[in-house]
This record gives sequence, structure tokens and C-alpha cells, in this order.
Amino acid sequence: MLTNSSMRALRRALSILLAFITLSVYGEPPDHPNNWTRRLGSNPGQPPGPLDIRNKIHFVAKRPSNGGDSNMHGSGAPRPGKGDKFHFHERGPVVPQVAVRKGLAVIADFSDARLEDWQGEGINNEAELADQLRRMEEHWAWLSRGLEQFDWDIIRVTLPVPLQPDAYPGWIEYRNAVAALVRQQIDVSQYDGNNDGVIDTAWIIASNNGIGYEYLIGGASNNAGVNNFVDGQNSLSVVVGATGNFNHEAAHTIGVPDLYGPYGTLEYLTVMADSWTLPPQDFTAFERSLLHWVTPRAINQSTPNVELRPASEYFEAVRIPTNNPSEYFLIEYRRRPDSGFGSSAPPYNGLAVYHALEGSNQGIDPPLLKLEPADGEIQPGTAPELDDFLYPENPNMQRPFVARSYSGRQEVFRVHNLRWTTAGALAFDIEILPLGEPGEPDGVNLLTNPSFEEGANSLPYAWTPDAYLPTAVFNWETQIAQQASRSVSISSDTPNDARWIQTISGLTPGETYELCGWLRGENIVTTPEAQTGANISIMGGFVGSGSLSGTFDWTQACVRFAAEADTVQAACRLGFYGSTLTGKVWCDNLTLRPVESAF
Repeated sequence: MLTNSSMRALRRALSILLAFITLSVYGEPPDHPNNWTRRLGSNPGQPPGPLDIRNKIHFVAKRPSNGGDSNMHGSGAPRPGKGDKFHFHERGPVVPQVAVRKGLAVIADFSDARLEDWQGEGINNEAELADQLRRMEEHWAWLSRGLEQFDWDIIRVTLPVPLQPDAYPGWIEYRNAVAALVRQQIDVSQYDGNNDGVIDTAWIIASNNGIGYEYLIGGASNNAGVNNFVDGQNSLSVVVGATGNFNHEAAHTIGVPDLYGPYGTLEYLTVMADSWTLPPQDFTAFERSLLHWVTPRAINQSTPNVELRPASEYFEAVRIPTNNPSEYFLIEYRRRPDSGFGSSAPPYNGLAVYHALEGSNQGIDPPLLKLEPADGEIQPGTAPELDDFLYPENPNMQRPFVARSYSGRQEVFRVHNLRWTTAGALAFDIEILPLGEPGEPDGVNLLTNPSFEEGANSLPYAWTPDAYLPTAVFNWETQIAQQASRSVSISSDTPNDARWIQTISGLTPGETYELCGWLRGENIVTTPEAQTGANISIMGGFVGSGSLSGTFDWTQACVRFAAEADTVQAACRLGFYGSTLTGKVWCDNLTLRPVESAF
């Protein structure tokens, strides 16, 4: 009989073989980011030179190429063995819980090629597509435990060009063309759950007659006001009926990030890390929280008799903060289902403790989401072992279990007295440990004059104004500040990408850093073509915090990145590459600090 470790080794070997097989199948982007940078066109604020953006998240990578702007999310689904998927799509506003989500399955015919022309493996007609959509709807209903229904409608468009290698210069132009035809055909409001003018979810099925052209690559993106992902009618995902892949990409279109990568530890716990498995996997409490399916119970003080029932039947979780607003823990009770969805995983049964770090991703250390193991030991890029879960009989579990923050490895909480209840739940006591001052993580701030208090001649010391167009107005403020007495502001009445920047040296390449700043906004207007408003970013690449828009009071924004050189330029910014807009932003109290490893 094969052991668990043998099974994992076999699975990984098969995954690698599968990845090699699919190199000839479109639905995967090119395997080097420079293949993308060569497609860069004339872009407002375009950074110089080729960029390796594998270790970035929370950015907009809009790259117009004659056909217009787009931001690309990466390959179809996270193919096992392909952990270096490239992230080209900002995790934008999450489309919140709705009773019924509406999706569009778009058959994209060419002038000389219809879906029905292909008689090989894959989807050959609308009935076969409808059957796959039904399986996706069933899986989504289970993911939400009946809270949501994802209804897919099928429409058909015909592109005015024949199917040939040069039909479109690239994936952007192809998707823009399909998206424009889609918007002409339907009532956008019926497919726009958050009323932002963008179609929430469209799955484009290319009638490619079994031929894979580069512009038909897979992955989720926003094009011409349509959040979409693409498969050819005979892509590997389609041929094998990988329902998890399709719902993985559908989740991207509504704001759910990838949870696999070099520093991933979740694998079979979520379809966002393991999407090829059949029957497909579940979500974790992290994704369910993003989608507003669960509101975790906040625990800020020592609490006895905390009880959680299995997440396969009940949406229950607890949330424990740290002194860093973007860092926290989630705990849920995970028990593998005996059959059906989620049952293909090992027979795990215990508390899963997730360590969340908003602004990070699974490609850098610390990652966006890490499973904290019961025995204190887990390797990055590996699947959980059964004894990584907390359960009373676990011989390797720390007693008490101790959870630490990434800031100085401070103890945040302890779990005591873990026990089964007569109803089959897990009960435990949580001891909350004293923390430092809120919002003041350990570590030296690498920025000079971070609160803009020092300067001369109407300019703060060590900071320089910079903009794509000379229409922006930069001020060293004396009346508005997040703390103390000074701040800086940027305002623009015409669309622009403007920023206060500072050059910092002495970083260690390969190490992870966190850049944070406090932002205040007034009338910052984003559009489907310019989706990034106020943000904190690193110049020369696509590293930026989540977008803030409209009018808002002081809000902290953070982003984490792996340093690629010993020098970077930090920016407080209105706009981004390919996202020029209007409004006003104030900036204050920026910090740049190294972040400790999660492992």
C-alpha cells in the first residue's frame, strides 16, 4: 500500500508530466514574463525595460496594444507543477454575496469557424457547454452551502475575422473584440452585481477548431468592461472537465486571489490552490470571508469554550487580530467530506489555523495565507500533513499551541484545552497575549522624513514630485495631517498618473519588505479603463497596494514585495501605469520595513 508521502510524490510526478503535455495546449500564458513585456505598447506611465513581475500582487498591469487597455491575471487554473503562474490582475473590489450571481458563457465563433465545426475532444455544441455549466453551478452552490446560486447564460458572438494565426496581434486585442460584441448584445446591468459598469463574469469559449493560437491563452482579465477568462473548445481543462479550474477562474473575476505558489501551504484545502482535482475542492474561511459568506467571530481577549462545527456543514470561524491591521489569524474546523465535492483530499480532521497577511501573495515570504501547523513545522510549497491540523489526539501538536505574528515573532494567542464535544464539534480556550502598540510593528523605518515634517522651499526633504503629465499639482500641506502637522498632496483635474517618490538604498535582494502609508482622498474617479486610484507603490514595476477611490478619510494602505535590487523608489500615488485619473490624495506617515520569514 502506498503511504501518504508516496501518494504525494506520485501526484507531483503526474502533475509535472501533465504540465509538459500541456505546453502545446493554449490556455497557459508564455512561461517567461518577458514574453509579456515585449507586448507593451504606448502606456501612460509605462515603466522602462522588461520586468519580471512574478513576485507581485495588488497591482494593475494594463498594457494597451492598439486595441486598448487590459489587465491580465495569468494562466487558466493553477496547474499542478506550475507554481510560477504570473499574476497580471489586481484583486479588485470583491463582488459581495448575492442570492443569484449571473455569468455569461460566450461562444466566440470566427467568420469561418463555428463551435460545431470541431469534432474532436472538447466542447462541440451548446448542449455540451450547458452540461459543463451545470456542473459548475452545482459546485458553486456547494461552495456557498446554498447561500448563492451561480446562473450561467449562453450567448454567441461572431468575430469578423477568419481563424488564423494573425487574426489578432495578441490576447488583449482578441479579448477586447469579444468583450465589445458581448456588451452590444446584452443588458449589462443584468450581469453587474456590484453596479460598477463592468460585467462581473464571462467565460469565453473560443471556436478554435482544435488549433491553439497565442492570442487564445487562458486566464482571467478585465477587457473593455468585461471580467473574463478564456478557454479554447479543446483546452485541457475543457477536455478533462476540470470544473474546479473554471470556478477557480470565475472566483478571480469577482475578486478572489490565487492561494498557491512557492510559499503556499494550503493545496487541497481550497480550489484556489488545487483546482484540477475531481471532484473539485472547497474554499477556506479566507475566501468565504472575502465573499461575505461568513463573518468570523472576532476574538480580542482571552475566551474560554470557543466551539466550532465542521466547515463542510456550517460556516463558522474565528478571527484574531495582531497589532498590524493587515495581519490576522482565522480558525475553522475542517473535516474532509466522505463523498462528493472536497472528498478527494486526505482524511484531515481538525482545526485549521490560517495566518493572513493582506497585501502579500503566495509568491513571496510571508505569503498572503499560510496554514500554521499544529507541530510548528511546515515547508513552503508543500501540502498539509494530517498532523498539521489541531485535534485532541494529535501526538505532535504543540501544547499549548502558540501563534506568533510576523512582527518580531510576538506571541499573539495560545490554544488550550482542545476537546471534542458530544455533538462532534471542536471546543477550545483561547488565551490572547499582550501586544505592542497598534499599528507600530517592530523594525527600523528605511524611509527618510516619512511623515513629511522636514523640508524647505515648499518641498519636503528627501521627497520628489513626479508625474506622467505636467498638469498635476503637488503641495506640502500645513493644515491637514494624519499625525503631527504636515503631509503632502497630489491633485489633478485632468487624467494623470502622479506621485511623490523617494529613492531608498541598502535593501537585500530576495528579502521581503512592507511599504505602508496613510492616504486621504477627495473625488478620486476610477473607471473600467482606469481602475487604480490612490495607492502606495514601488516604481518601475507593478507593485502597488489596493486601489482607493472616491472621497475617504485617512486609510492605511500597504503592499509587500520581494526586493529585486538593493535600491527601490517608493511612491505615494494618484493613478498607476495605464490608469490615469482625476482627484486629490493626501499622503502621510509612510513606512518601509523588512518582514520576517513565515517559515
